[in-house]
Amino acid sequence: MKFHLQKDQLADRELAVYLPDDYDGGEHRYPVVYVQDGGDLIDPEHSEALRAIRELTARGVLPGLIFVGIVPFDRDDEYTPFAAPNVFEPGRLFGGNAAQYASYLSHTLKPYVDSRYRTLPDARNTGIIGFSLGGLISVYTALLYPDVFGRVGSFSGSFWFPGFAEWIQRLPIRNAGQRLYINVGHAEGSERTNGQQWMVPNHKTIYRHLLQTGFTGHTASMTVYESDVHSFAKGVLYVPEAMKWLFCHS
Repeated sequence: MKFHLQKDQLADRELAVYLPDDYDGGEHRYPVVYVQDGGDLIDPEHSEALRAIRELTARGVLPGLIFVGIVPFDRDDEYTPFAAPNVFEPGRLFGGNAAQYASYLSHTLKPYVDSRYRTLPDARNTGIIGFSLGGLISVYTALLYPDVFGRVGSFSGSFWFPGFAEWIQRLPIRNAGQRLYINVGHAEGSERTNGQQWMVPNHKTIYRHLLQTGFTGHTASMTVYESDVHSFAKGVLYVPEAMKWLFCHS
């Protein structure tokens, strides 16, 4: 199966835009999903997720979707909500510039994509997803801008990040018709001592809090799968089902 990939760029930001198979055949408009880390979750070189999604579309199960892979400048800076010691590189800090990045996605990148491609620009047709720190920044951005991003996916999101669970618990959650999908391995981080041991407990804490503050079991879903390691290969398997859950409900 060939995929309609268009390389794009906004100033210095590189983008990988995956267009639906029938994009060139008419004037139809499509939902858009913004994908962190250059689009790793749907990159055909990394997984079968995009192939499965396109097959679901061909069968009429999913609408055609535009995926916009966003290449980060520095994910440890852009994807982290607060400055904190970098647990992967001792002596360095996580930059904590997520607020600026989230604003950029909402106020600069999305308007550009909507002007350049045939999109459905409303929130219910705009998704944002990512893996690991990409999942963290996707949830962070969507909760800050619920009128922009109405479909949210986090795959093994780095919810262990210091202060993130507490930030969500302090944030006024506004029910703006969002749908949220999150997943995590059942024992991710359990053997770590650098803060990542909070991976699963924080997922459960955040999910419970969201259910108490505007989301319901019909609008927020959490999948816990068998894994005691942080695994892209396992988390990405759930992307097609997540797309169905996010975009096949009113």
